[in-house]
Amino acid sequence: MTSLPAPVQAVLELFQGPLSDVRFADVDAAGLANLAAEVEGAASAVALQEARLTELRQTLAERQDALLLLAQRAVAYARVYAEHDEALTEQLSRITLPRAGKPRKATATKASEADASTSAAETATSAAENAENAVAAPTEEPSAAADEEASAPVLSGSRKTKRRLGPPRDGAQSRPS
Repeated sequence: MTSLPAPVQAVLELFQGPLSDVRFADVDAAGLANLAAEVEGAASAVALQEARLTELRQTLAERQDALLLLAQRAVAYARVYAEHDEALTEQLSRITLPRAGKPRKATATKASEADASTSAAETATSAAENAENAVAAPTEEPSAAADEEASAPVLSGSRKTKRRLGPPRDGAQSRPS
């Protein structure tokens, strides 16, 4: 495939055929052919760099998505940790992370992206829910703490505000102020 417009190709063909021996001031068959080859080379280089840029953008998007999921998980753990620390809880409540986006595909067409968007959104939502609902297990008496948390009632509300209720655990680690 050529990147030269059809009219330019027609001129090149004329100077390779019936006008091959004709030379005008600074125009001749060799000059046109050389410049056409440079244009093709430049177009090829642009296509190669665009492909590389697409790959780099895909890599960046994947890393941003991974960081967002990890940040969501970190906030979920921090909320549990800060349960009895009002200042830290206030700081955490001011953080608003966006929801994880749908996975991006480098070569997907718009039609296949639309078909995949439903399942991708569900996958991202469940990953975010798992991160938000994660509970850090204490290092002391893990089985007793797990039983206590399993039987504790859960507040209703949005996923981001769910917390387990129950009496404070005896022997729980003290948190720094």
